[in-house]
Amino acid sequence: MTPASQYDARALSADWKWLVPEPDTPLFISIFGDWVFGRPDGSLWALSLLEGTYEQIAQNATEYNTLKNSFEWLDATFIAGWQEIAARKGLEPAEQECLGWKVHPMIGGKFEIENIAIFDMSVYQSLMGQLHRQMRGPATRSPVGP
Repeated sequence: MTPASQYDARALSADWKWLVPEPDTPLFISIFGDWVFGRPDGSLWALSLLEGTYEQIAQNATEYNTLKNSFEWLDATFIAGWQEIAARKGLEPAEQECLGWKVHPMIGGKFEIENIAIFDMSVYQSLMGQLHRQMRGPATRSPVGP
């Protein structure tokens, strides 16, 4: 996880405004471009670029800090196992880059190393935000609301 403050988070999250409530604050971004946001009530939420979902992952920072020590939790929440697989194949993104799917699994891409590539973070965030919004249909706002 990289602190979101190392990016222009406002620009990166522009194509996710339809899903992420306005008052939520970006905290971290994973190597696959997934986000961790903090809500005003102290809970932490994950934006998954794989699933196109925005879900609560911890009641507070203390719970998050405990959970993030579990590889199983990191793998289930942020597909952490694929980072190791990608690194073994020499796919290690530089600053302002991320790993991503050449053909997104939602539209038929396979879960295999040959389908993972390094992308410019801003391009991948925009593409995934648009893809998930279009796949979701006419709904324009997350059910979690502000």
